[in-house]
Amino acid sequence: MVHNVKHTRIGLWDLYEDKAHAPARVRWPTDALPHVARMLTDVASIPACAPLLLALLALDLLIAIVPAIHLSYSGKLLGIVQTAVDQRTVDPELLVSVVVGSFLASVAKRLLPALRQRVSTPLNLRIKNYYSVHIFASMVRLDVPTFDDPAVQRQLEHSLPRNSHTSIAFTGVSTVLHVLTTAIQLVSQISVLQSILRNQPDGPLLAALSCTAAFFQWKSLHSSLLHDGVWVATTTNEDYKRAQGLKHTVNDPIHRKEIVASGIAPFLLAQYRETISRISDQAADFYELVDLKKDSLSPNILFQEFLRSLPEVVFVLRAVRQPTSIPLSLTSLHLITNTTQSFIDSAFNFVQQAGSISDRLGAVKQLYQIANIPNRVQVHTTKTNGDEPEDFRGIPFPENDRTFTHGISIEFSNVSFIYPGSASYALRHVSFKIQRGQLCVIVGSNGSGKSTILKLISRLYDPVEGTIYIDGIDIKTLRLADLRRAISVLFQDYTYFPLSIQDNIALGDPAHATDLSKIERAAQLGGADSFISRLPDKYSTYLEPPVKDHYSYQPEGTKGASGTYVDFSRVREAAGISMAEGGGGVGSRGISGGQMQRIALSRTFMRSVVSDQSVGLLLFDEPSASLDPTAEHDLFERLRMLRGNKTMLFSSHRFGNLTRHADLILYMNESVVVEEGTHVQLIKCNGEYARIWTLQAQAFL
Repeated sequence: MVHNVKHTRIGLWDLYEDKAHAPARVRWPTDALPHVARMLTDVASIPACAPLLLALLALDLLIAIVPAIHLSYSGKLLGIVQTAVDQRTVDPELLVSVVVGSFLASVAKRLLPALRQRVSTPLNLRIKNYYSVHIFASMVRLDVPTFDDPAVQRQLEHSLPRNSHTSIAFTGVSTVLHVLTTAIQLVSQISVLQSILRNQPDGPLLAALSCTAAFFQWKSLHSSLLHDGVWVATTTNEDYKRAQGLKHTVNDPIHRKEIVASGIAPFLLAQYRETISRISDQAADFYELVDLKKDSLSPNILFQEFLRSLPEVVFVLRAVRQPTSIPLSLTSLHLITNTTQSFIDSAFNFVQQAGSISDRLGAVKQLYQIANIPNRVQVHTTKTNGDEPEDFRGIPFPENDRTFTHGISIEFSNVSFIYPGSASYALRHVSFKIQRGQLCVIVGSNGSGKSTILKLISRLYDPVEGTIYIDGIDIKTLRLADLRRAISVLFQDYTYFPLSIQDNIALGDPAHATDLSKIERAAQLGGADSFISRLPDKYSTYLEPPVKDHYSYQPEGTKGASGTYVDFSRVREAAGISMAEGGGGVGSRGISGGQMQRIALSRTFMRSVVSDQSVGLLLFDEPSASLDPTAEHDLFERLRMLRGNKTMLFSSHRFGNLTRHADLILYMNESVVVEEGTHVQLIKCNGEYARIWTLQAQAFL
C-alpha cells in the first residue's frame, strides 16, 4: 500500500483516497467578481431585460422576508395565547389582524415562487439567446490546433450550459440573487426569532437544543463516504467490464447495422445474461454502491433521536412545574422547534452550497474568458495593430489589390512538421517550388504527408521548422483573412454541415448565399445537380437534421394504456415525417459518399469559379476518393478546363490522366519528397514513381 493512501473495498470497486490531501476548503472566486459585475451590466443592457431583472430581484427579496413575516405573526399569535392564559381575555381585532396577516403570508409563500417562475422564464430565454451569440463568436474564431487542444476543449465545456434549459449567465444572475436573498432571509429570521425567544420561558434553551438536534441530523443526511480531496475508484472485475461493454454495444447506433446484418443479437443477449449472473448483485455503478453503503443503523441514529427528544423533555419538566402553562408551552415548543429547524436548514444548506456558488461564479469568469483564448496560428508582424481583429493583422495580400491573373507561387524551404500529440514527423525537411499558374500533383501512399502540405499552405497549422513562401513572402507575415480568401481548398476528410444543400454549397461564397442561379451553376460543375433535382425538397433538403423530433415514451408495437398497439405512423404522416428521414432531412444514410463529395466539390466551385471573388490557388486533397472512374475523369477534365491561369495543387494516391498533364509532380514517401518533375521526366528516371505507375497501369491491362 502506498504511504498516505487509504484503500476501501466497496462491492467490486476499489476506492483509493490520498489522505495527504485534505478536502479543499471553499474558496470564493474573488477574481471572478469583475466578470460577475460585467455580466450584470450586460444582462441589464439586453432589450427588455432590465425590467424583468428588477422584477426578479423584487420577488426574490419578498420570498426572502416572507418567512420572517410569517414567523412574526406566529410570534404575535403566541403572545395572544399567552395573554389569554394569563388574563383570560382576547383582543378580537388583534386576533383577526394576526390571523389574516398569517394567512396572507402563507398565500404569499405559495404565490411568489410561481410569479418568480413567470418572470424568470422569459428572462432566462433572453439571456440564453444573448450569450449564445457570445459563445458562438468565441468558438467560431478558433483555429484548428487551438480548437483541437484538449485543454481548450475542457475550457469550452466548462463555459457551456450544463443543460439546454438554462445558461451560465442566468445561473450566475440567480446565484447572485440567491446569495443576497439568503443573507436577508437569515438575518430577518434571526431578528424575529430573538424577539420571540425573549418573551418565552425556556425559549433560548429550547432553541439551543433544537439547533443541536437539527445540526446532527443535517450532518448525518449530508455525510458521505467520499470527500472533496484526491481519490480514485476503479474496478478490475472482468465480468463487470464485459457487461458494460456489451451494454454500450447495443446502445450505440453505430453498431446497430453490424448487429442486425450479422445476426449476433442472440449471442450478445446470451453473453450478457451469463455475465450478469456471475456478478449478481454486485453489478452496480460506483456511486450507486456508495449510496447503499450508508449505514442507517449506526449508533448515531440513537444519539440523534436522544437530541431530538430533549426539547420535549424540557416541555414535560415545565408542564410538571406549571400545569396551567401546558397549552402555551406546547405551542411555544412547536413554534420554536419548527422555526429553528427551518433556520438551521437554510443556514447549513447555504454553507453546503458555498462550493457550488463558487463554481457558478467562477463559470461566469470562464464564460467571458473564452473570447480571449489565443489562437496558435498567429501573424508575425512588427507593426502594432493590437486593436485590429486577428484575421486582419499582417501584410495585405495581394499588396496592390490586383487580381490573381497568373495564379500564386508556393515555395517550401526545409519545412518540417509534427502534428500535436504525435511523436513522428508528418513532413521532414521538405523543399520544393511551384510557379504561378502551374498544375502540381502530389502523389504517394497514404500517410506519406500529402494532405499535410495542403494544410500548411492554408495555414491550418504552422511548420515546426523551415519557411513557406507565398509569392515570395513569408506566409506567417501575411494577413490571414486575405490569404484564406485567395485559396479554395477541398480536403480529403471533407465535411458537410447540418444545413440545407443550398447552404452547404453557398458557404463557398457567403456573399452570394441567396443567389440560387450561382448555386445551381456550382452544383452543375460539381456534378451534384442531377441527384439534387430528384430529391423531394431539392436544394432545401437538409443533409442532417439539426433538430431531432420528439416522440412519446411508449415503445412502438407494444400495447398502450388503451389496450391498442402503439403505432406512430399516423402522427408521422400528419407531421410530414418520413421513417427514413427521421426528422426532416435525408441524413448521411440518404445519399451516398460520392454524392456527399460532389456537394463538397460544388462548394469548392462556388468559391473558385462561380464566385466573383479573386481566388488564385486551388487545393484538392484526394478529390476523387469517393467517385467512380467515370465521375473522376469528368471531374479532372472540368477542373483543368475551368482553372484558367490559377495555380492548382492536387494530392492523390492514384496515378492517371491527371499526372500526365501536370506541370510538376511531387512523389512522397515517409514524409519526404523523394522525386519531383513532370510525368515524362519521372518515367525516364525509372525510379519509384515509374515503378508505381507501372504497377497501377498493369491493373487495367
